[in-house]
This record gives sequence, C-alpha cells and structure tokens, in this order.
Amino acid sequence: MLVQLGIVAVTMVAGLAIAYYQGTSDTEIWNGQVTDKQSSQVSCNHSYQCNCVTIPSTDSRGHTTDTTICQTCYEHSYDVSWFVAASTKETITIDRVDRQGLNMPPRWGSVFVGEPFSSEHHFENYIKANPASVLLGQKGDLKKFGSLIPPYPKVFDYYRTNHVINMGVPNLDVNTWNWLISEANKTLGPTKQVNLILVFVKTDDPNYMYAFKDAWLGGKKNDAIILIGSQDGQKIDWADVVSWSTNKEYTIYVRDRIMEVGQLNLRDDIVKVIAEETQNRFQRMHMKDMKWLVYSFRPSSRAMLVLFILGVLTSIGTAVASIKIHKEEGYY
Repeated sequence: MLVQLGIVAVTMVAGLAIAYYQGTSDTEIWNGQVTDKQSSQVSCNHSYQCNCVTIPSTDSRGHTTDTTICQTCYEHSYDVSWFVAASTKETITIDRVDRQGLNMPPRWGSVFVGEPFSSEHHFENYIKANPASVLLGQKGDLKKFGSLIPPYPKVFDYYRTNHVINMGVPNLDVNTWNWLISEANKTLGPTKQVNLILVFVKTDDPNYMYAFKDAWLGGKKNDAIILIGSQDGQKIDWADVVSWSTNKEYTIYVRDRIMEVGQLNLRDDIVKVIAEETQNRFQRMHMKDMKWLVYSFRPSSRAMLVLFILGVLTSIGTAVASIKIHKEEGYY
C-alpha cells in the first residue's frame, strides 16, 4: 500500500509540474538590428564510417564473436556556414543551398547591416498562472470584439516579424507602417528592452481595448502595444496602450499625443510620438515582481481531468501489479 501510494503521489506531483510548466511557459520578442554578416569555413559535419576492420575474439568457453571497428571519415575537408550577427548578441545561421555550403544562399545575400532583427525568447510568465488576479478593471466583451482580435505575432524568415497588424482599417499601407515601427524597435529594443506592436482596428468603440487586453493577457512583459481605432482609415477615432510598463504615465502620454496628431496619414508624426514617449517613459516590468502569482497557480480544467484519469490508472495499475506479485510469491 505504501509503495502504491508513493507511486501515485510521484505521478501526480510530476503531472502538476508539467501542468505548471505548460501553464506558465511563454515567449517574448527581442528587437535589435543586424550588425554583421560573414561566411566561415567550419568542420565538415557529413560523417560516415570507413576503413572498417573485423576482429574475431574467443572467450574462455571457446565462443568466437566478431567485432567490427570503423574509423570516422568526412565527405569534405571543410564546410562553409553563413552567419548573421545582431545587436541582441545573437548569431544565426542561414541554411545552405548545397551540401558543403560553397554557394552563397540568396537569403544571406539579401541581409544588410542595420536591418531590423527580431528573435523569440522563452520566459516563465507568472501572469499566466492566475491572470484573473492581475487583469483588473472593466471586463472585455470577447463576444462582441472576438473577430477583431488578432493572434500574437511570431518571428518568421529567420529574424523578421510583423510589428503592425491591421484589423480591417481601409486604405492602410501596412508595409510602410511596419517598416517605420521596425526601425523604431531596432533602436529602442536594446536600450529600453521593449517590443513595440501597433494594432489598427476598424471600430469606433474604445472598449475594444479591454477585450484585447483580456485576450492577450496584457501582452508580454516587454510589450508596448498601441491600439488605434479608425472607421475610415483617415481620422483617428480613439487610441490606447496595453503594456505592463511600471511607469503608468507612459500609456497616458502615448494615447493623448496620438490623439493630438489626429490623422493616420501623418505616419511619421505618430511613430515619432511613440518612439519619443517610449524612450522617455517606458519602464519594462521585471517578471520577478509577479512571482507571488506562483502561489495562486490553478491548473486548467483539462489538466485536472487528465491528472485525475492518470491518478486512477496509476492506482489501478500498481494494485494489479501488487496482486500479481503476491500471487507469484504464494500469498494468495
């Protein structure tokens, strides 16, 4: 019984640990710029076995066995790797277009120093442990605004990401907006540890912000998400900011100054406002300040159901094994 209880307890603790990891594991985006690109000769990584020799050996009972010993050979004397370095202190490798890497990959050829660079990094998001305890205020109407809430952007094509998202606003040059915000991110990323995201949405209802905040759980710890509502793609109907910045003035100043600009065709002015206020007022939250949420962690209903089923099956399995062992030992 003690063994059975111990096995079930260990299984449940391991299951809770997995549920906690899955419930708090998250990624954030770091921003910077390309600082260097180069190709280098590296050791060949295309190995194969060669010069094999079979050596017979006989043991004390007269049994003969063959042992094959091989050397490791390589297809090339060297390979060529194509590297890209960034101000985030990261170096990535562009995939080769031939086995040895002698031909320059076109993707590497298109890289240029000063190009915006983004990368995803894992962190433990304590807010996900119990978001209801920190997402205070008016509850968002996800039923009303659900179709206007985008998924969180991901890094693609090695180091690129879409920092600007358009949810239905007409006559919006998203590519130009994205380039402007990316240029701001490449400078502010290393100095302020910030990830600027600009979301345009076709609604004149500023309560959209509450639904967005609920859906994105307030964003990542380094996010500064600027929301702009516009019905016609020209006039700014409302603006707001979703951010965990510890300086609460940041959201107010960004919002008010964007509303002062008033028109979406003044792209440079809007981006200038965002960059200036981020440089002057944004203060990234440190996740360690939210570690107290760990103690209120609650597994999801699905995780609890899986743990219950796992515990029952483990208990039944150990009981059956125990009865079988006792029968073999002659106790039954």
